[in-house]
Amino acid sequence: ENIVFRNALTSAAPSSDISAASLPASGGDKLLPQGEGGPTLQAGVGEGFITISGSDVNHIKNVLRKKIGDQITCFGSTGLEYTTKITSFDKDKIMLSIISSKKINNEPKVKITLAQGIPKNPKMDSIIKQATELGVFEIVPVICERSVVQKSKHDRWQRISKKEAELSLGTEVPQIKPAINFNDFLKNSKDSDLKIIPWESEQTNTLKQVLKGADDAKNIILLIGPEGGFSNNETEKALKAGFVSVSLGKRILRTEIAGSAAIAMIMYEMEL
Repeated sequence: ENIVFRNALTSAAPSSDISAASLPASGGDKLLPQGEGGPTLQAGVGEGFITISGSDVNHIKNVLRKKIGDQITCFGSTGLEYTTKITSFDKDKIMLSIISSKKINNEPKVKITLAQGIPKNPKMDSIIKQATELGVFEIVPVICERSVVQKSKHDRWQRISKKEAELSLGTEVPQIKPAINFNDFLKNSKDSDLKIIPWESEQTNTLKQVLKGADDAKNIILLIGPEGGFSNNETEKALKAGFVSVSLGKRILRTEIAGSAAIAMIMYEMEL
């Protein structure tokens, strides 16, 4: 299970690699599975352990100045919140004993994939931050005709996503997919309940109208262009691939705003 941590006394949390492990303990009880909810503890038994590694080790030791016996709250990708206690410090890892766990769910019911035409630096950083805070499921950087070709920053973008999920109390970290060519993306975008492409020339369909006709949609792909938008050729290809063109309103939105605006609109219609 993927684990992210938050200090029990502050909302600030950095990015790191953290993993959960079920380890033998002197009492004989272990971290036990509980259906689809993932691992959980037997009531009143703290026999499970979580190992923290990566950049959080330095942050916990030297910035937060945590000590053995201090408590830290961790969140698992299966929706479990763990109350833990620091049991040991090593040079490159920290061992936490699990005191208790409970099931929580801070994730939207609808899973939104943001397919973002790669913009100029550093706009993608901001796009990922905002999309993660709003609860997007995953982000796919798309290389479009008007994209500025740049060195892959996948690892950096994934760290940003993880940090923002922690800060916004997300229980799942959106996955940042490897950058993909526009045509290849269309070929791989078949499995979705609804595929949307905001288009400034759309005069009939509004996003609200399209969403009202898709109340049961569980998976939505949102395709956003880079600076300058999509070319006419790209828009035509997207429509032929099953995307529905929509208007986001009377204003023309910048690429770093369009995605988050559309995600917020979808969340309002589908979740609230």
